[in-house]
Amino acid sequence: MDENDIEIIIPDDEIPVVCPNCQTSNPEGANFCLNCGLSLVKPRTSRGNWIWLALCVLIFTGMLVYVYQRLSTYESRKTIPPISQLAVPAPRKKSTATVKEAQKVPVKTEPQIRQVSEQMKLPVGLVTIKDISGKIINELAVPVVGDGWVALPRVFCLGGAEWILRMGPNTEVGIVAGLYNDLDRAGLWRIRDDVTIEGPELHPWSASAPTTWLSLGSADPPEPLEIANLREQGYFIEGDLADDIDEPGILIQNQRVVGWTFGDIATGAFIWNGDEGAFLRPEIRVDDFYRITFANSREEEFARAFAMGADYRELERLEAFANGFRFESKLTAGELPANLQKENVTKTMQALIDSAVKTGAARQVANLFDTQILVEAGDVVLLMQVSRATAQSYGFEDGIALAETVADQLALLNEQDSIQLTQFFSELYQEWIVSLFNRGSLQGARRAYRLGSRKLPDDPAIHLLGVQLALADNNWAEAEELLAERDYPASLRDKVQNLRNQIAELKAQEGKIVINFTPGSRYIPVSAVLNRDTDQNFIVDTGASMVTIPRATAEYLNLAVDDRNPMRRVVTAGGVQYAPEVTLYSITIGGWEINDVKALVMDIPDQPDLGLLGLNFLQNFRVDVNTEEGILLLEPR
Repeated sequence: MDENDIEIIIPDDEIPVVCPNCQTSNPEGANFCLNCGLSLVKPRTSRGNWIWLALCVLIFTGMLVYVYQRLSTYESRKTIPPISQLAVPAPRKKSTATVKEAQKVPVKTEPQIRQVSEQMKLPVGLVTIKDISGKIINELAVPVVGDGWVALPRVFCLGGAEWILRMGPNTEVGIVAGLYNDLDRAGLWRIRDDVTIEGPELHPWSASAPTTWLSLGSADPPEPLEIANLREQGYFIEGDLADDIDEPGILIQNQRVVGWTFGDIATGAFIWNGDEGAFLRPEIRVDDFYRITFANSREEEFARAFAMGADYRELERLEAFANGFRFESKLTAGELPANLQKENVTKTMQALIDSAVKTGAARQVANLFDTQILVEAGDVVLLMQVSRATAQSYGFEDGIALAETVADQLALLNEQDSIQLTQFFSELYQEWIVSLFNRGSLQGARRAYRLGSRKLPDDPAIHLLGVQLALADNNWAEAEELLAERDYPASLRDKVQNLRNQIAELKAQEGKIVINFTPGSRYIPVSAVLNRDTDQNFIVDTGASMVTIPRATAEYLNLAVDDRNPMRRVVTAGGVQYAPEVTLYSITIGGWEINDVKALVMDIPDQPDLGLLGLNFLQNFRVDVNTEEGILLLEPR
């Protein structure tokens, strides 16, 4: 050791630590060499060793947790006790009844334990399917296999938001998940996994082993079964059965369940083609099945509408049903639950419309519907109701246009629907023509008549309205020609005879002015042309000595009305007044013209647009008034 090295003195009772670099002895526990500074700490165990150690600890801990859970589950797992033996149903009798007849015989639905044999007991429960509102839509007695599996037809489950299995009067358990394939018409479903119902073992069917069938609706022992026309689907193989097997039941091989029959709900045999029951695990939840097959569909919207109770107004419920037709349907006609069949939906809507229209809500009803909804509904009665509400609210032309547009897009109609629609169009066109005629709009009535004749060229009632319009124009020749164009049913015989009488009267009135008015009316309106230029509406007044015209008409004709006009004393209901006198170049009525007619310029109270046709004009004619028939005849002298 040279003079620069440090001499380290270590007590005799300590074990020195030798530096591997400079071979210096250091005190026990030293972390660094006191001579050269080298670390004397021993290397730690490698990181890999630590990882393996951690994994071992985790695995060991997991095994402890698993064992604990299994023990806990074993203690808490509920096993439904055997249900007391119910009365044995009457023996099943062989029958050649049809499927529809078999539907009238209900399967026993009370939960029970069937003693199939000494080795095999079959628990039978009741599955209840509820929709989104909690309403029961289907119920079915089903056997329980394995430790809680039930087979259910697809069509039976559609629309069900909640599935419940009842075993005994006080025991209900939810069905939550199962095995289902889109190709199958049935699925295998499992109750909650914290509940066990001990049933016979489920096993795949074997073509080489004999198969027997056990009815759920009778106490008969299993009977041999032959299945024809086997068709592999998904989890199931479907096959055809003899005609006398049309009830719910199970297929058995070696004391194990290998398939099911569901009667008329889903015909044929459904043979299990999956794994053994002990190895089955659910793959799809009930709420996923609902979402895939039913949610966001037309059918779901109808279910919601049916669930709307007394808290909702009629129009709100009607709107919910109508909007349902805007959604796509997920189900075929054969799959629809009975309560959601289109016939039930449209009948409910018809009743709601009738009630709403009676309360004066026709316009609101019309606003809820459009062409798309009515075409999708495809119901003729509903179409007629909505079209009439539209006609009542927005006019006959709009109501008829809606009905025609929808009818043109409907699928082929049966004979009864076609007859109903034809009669409906006839009624609407007749009402349209008559309403315009009664309002004095002859031009509008003629247009409606032309449209009606084009739509229904063979309709006799519409044709007779054309005859009436011709008579209203005093055109007896056209009316006679129209009336002779066709034959008429006995129901219109009186109307035809009345029109013939009117034609005969007009023919006898040749050379006369014929003015028609409302029978029994106090006022006889007539339209005239003044100075061959201006139309003026008058009221025939045999008590007025002179013709009167409104001031606005005199101004339009540029008649001078000033201090130079003679003033005539007039006695009115309001007292005596004076009116200026003018001379009209001409007054023309019905083709007859009278010149140089004196007239007073004055406005009739409350009727400033009307004039009076007084005696100084009427004295040029022989006047014959028939108030009962509403005819005024003016025969020139």
